[in-house]
Amino acid sequence: MRRLIKIQAPITTDQFTLYKSLKEQNIEVYQLHTNENHVNFSIQAKDLKAFRKVRKKLKLSINLENELKESTISIYSASVIGVFFFIVIPVLLAQFIWSIQIDSDSPESNILLTEQLKEMGIKTRMIASKLPEEQEIRQNILLEHKEYSWVHFSKSGSTFTVSPMLAPPQTEKELKDAPAVNLIAKRSGVITDFTLTKGVRAVEKNIAVKKGDVLVNGFVTQGNKRIITSAEGKVYANYWIELSFELPTHVAVINPNSTELVIQKKVGSNQMFWKEIQLPGFIQKYVQAGYVQKKHQITYSLTEESIEHLIRPLLFQKIIKELPTGTQLLEDKVLQVSIQDDKVKGKILLLINENIAIPHVIPQGDEA
Repeated sequence: MRRLIKIQAPITTDQFTLYKSLKEQNIEVYQLHTNENHVNFSIQAKDLKAFRKVRKKLKLSINLENELKESTISIYSASVIGVFFFIVIPVLLAQFIWSIQIDSDSPESNILLTEQLKEMGIKTRMIASKLPEEQEIRQNILLEHKEYSWVHFSKSGSTFTVSPMLAPPQTEKELKDAPAVNLIAKRSGVITDFTLTKGVRAVEKNIAVKKGDVLVNGFVTQGNKRIITSAEGKVYANYWIELSFELPTHVAVINPNSTELVIQKKVGSNQMFWKEIQLPGFIQKYVQAGYVQKKHQITYSLTEESIEHLIRPLLFQKIIKELPTGTQLLEDKVLQVSIQDDKVKGKILLLINENIAIPHVIPQGDEA
């Protein structure tokens, strides 16, 4: 589409000479008309440079202000409006969080996490730059939900995704006729929380303890008398650990991507169902049914740049499996990363929150 520039010259201009000069410069003229004071016509924007030579040669008296004004795209033109809608508005909208997704297996967890995020001021239509730091969000969630071991965050466009990782299931062992115990620290750390069913706290929150310190007394003192009750429960503490990691540059990750209904004879079947369907009692002895997960393998090539979205999640899944049940990763700091001999090597500093309490039999001399 041609972009035309309007030209306005005095009526006293030698129009014959003007049009002749324009033709010599191959400048096409559009919308030519005159009135009592001016000669008005338009030229293409690409011919503006050549027209200036004609004006200089003929010493035309042209209002430069009007010429510059007309040679600039008007702020009300369709071009600027189009630029505004297709460039400026998307950029402005991208500065806001329009969608918050909770990647959890439980609808109840989605609701609880959504409400907790709102309490922290994280909600839709908020400015993305006002999002709290990931470590702050993660610590708030993990301290409130002990069932999670790690929380991963990702931001894609205007969507903020929260992906909590469930801690491995914990099995409790019943100790019958066991001797009375105190709970002591199996390692050094800073106390953050207590979950006790028996016993009396020997330390308070936010106090640093060392390995072997008594955390919970298994007795109650009444005057000069001690009544042995034993101690049961958990005492959580924060501590830092430094770990070295080594991963191949090509990593295969298996993800479940669909489910399939399977119905089969019960006799001689070793099929493990992801979700079993309860059948009527009269056929349960002969047939079983349920859903199995189909898995899809994806291979990633790791680089130093991919540490944020690939290496960190892989590391945390591996670390969580190796740490004691109920452990939470509150914070991480990557100290170094390098690629050597087709392997990604590095060191990472982790802030761990773990139950550090272990039972310790109360010495017989302490019993009253």
